[in-house]
Amino acid sequence: MKIIKKDGRIEEFKIEKIKTSIENAANDSESMLNESDLKIIVSDVESILLKIRKDTLITSSYEVIGVIFDILKRDGFNKVLKTYIEFEK
Repeated sequence: MKIIKKDGRIEEFKIEKIKTSIENAANDSESMLNESDLKIIVSDVESILLKIRKDTLITSSYEVIGVIFDILKRDGFNKVLKTYIEFEK
């Protein structure tokens, strides 16, 4: 899958970047996010993006942020979500 970055560049989608950004938001918000939680969140993000973009296999950073937002909210990680949003501004 490819991703269109905010500045218009197109790169390979790297799930590790998603994992790192969520980990950083959890650490900065001083929230407990164990490895199992992180694995589920990252897996859900990837699954949803693949379902949404199964025909084109290209997404945007804005779409990725939206999916992460929805999953963190759904799973009740509100402090992590608030910090994640601050990172993405």
